[in-house]
Amino acid sequence: MEPIRVRCRSCGKEVEGTSGKSVSCGCSNMLTVCGDIISAADMSKVIMLSTGTNRKPSSLFTRDELTWQEARNNRKVRKLDFDIR
Repeated sequence: MEPIRVRCRSCGKEVEGTSGKSVSCGCSNMLTVCGDIISAADMSKVIMLSTGTNRKPSSLFTRDELTWQEARNNRKVRKLDFDIR
């Protein structure tokens, strides 16, 4: 997972959050990033540079593979008729 990056408009310092450790800019706004939590005295002075989420592809399969799988799921089970003696 990509770390969260934010910039404080008061001092102009970029802060990058790490897991398990809080990082602060140190100015009067006290922008602090702790894991995935962002706090500051005035949040209007905070700029988000990266949100820390990874974009995953919507599907790992191609369109042909998905249509084949759907057709396979729609198959019916054949019932065999046996004569009971």
